[in-house]
Amino acid sequence: MAIGNQVIRIRRASDGQEMYQVTTNRDTDVYPLTSAGQAAFEAAASAGSFTLIVDNGLVIAAGTRPPLVKPGTGTGGVFSLKLQAENATGTGNYSGVPGDNTFRGPYSTSGDYLLYAISDVPITASNYTLSIRYQTNSQTSGLGTVIVNNGMTIDFPLEGADGGQRTYIMSISLNAGTNRIRLQGKSGTAFNVDYIMITRQAS
Repeated sequence: MAIGNQVIRIRRASDGQEMYQVTTNRDTDVYPLTSAGQAAFEAAASAGSFTLIVDNGLVIAAGTRPPLVKPGTGTGGVFSLKLQAENATGTGNYSGVPGDNTFRGPYSTSGDYLLYAISDVPITASNYTLSIRYQTNSQTSGLGTVIVNNGMTIDFPLEGADGGQRTYIMSISLNAGTNRIRLQGKSGTAFNVDYIMITRQAS
């Protein structure tokens, strides 16, 4: 039997962002130092098969899945996720390199939409902040709509500005785990979307 100490990086599944590091013992007879062995080891660690030592000295006992929020930080469900429009499903076109300042659209009716999958939400709460970065191409105002998990529906005003970029911010409720946010047109001016950002501060 070959036992060694192994560093594991706890990452958010939605974008791969590293949240914190832990260490545990690895039996290389069971989990050999191969790509397949590494994949099996990481899957077992994610499932809570090992006792994990957090880099601040706290212990996550075997049988407990490692949480997304680092133990001992007192963050109480802190969350931050930025999603580009071009990575969502739905309608609309874009040109250029994906990323900030690449706008997808247009959206003017309920049939014009973007659907975002939001995963790894830490806790169920009503104080998540949704920021929508958008652009209009006329001086006419309008309305867009946000639908959260096929339930909560919120209309938001579109400021008419020919080529102007704007950010609208609202509060939404999300469930722990996976959620869906649909962004669609409603009336007035059409708009194009750069990205959305979902955040929650420490409670």
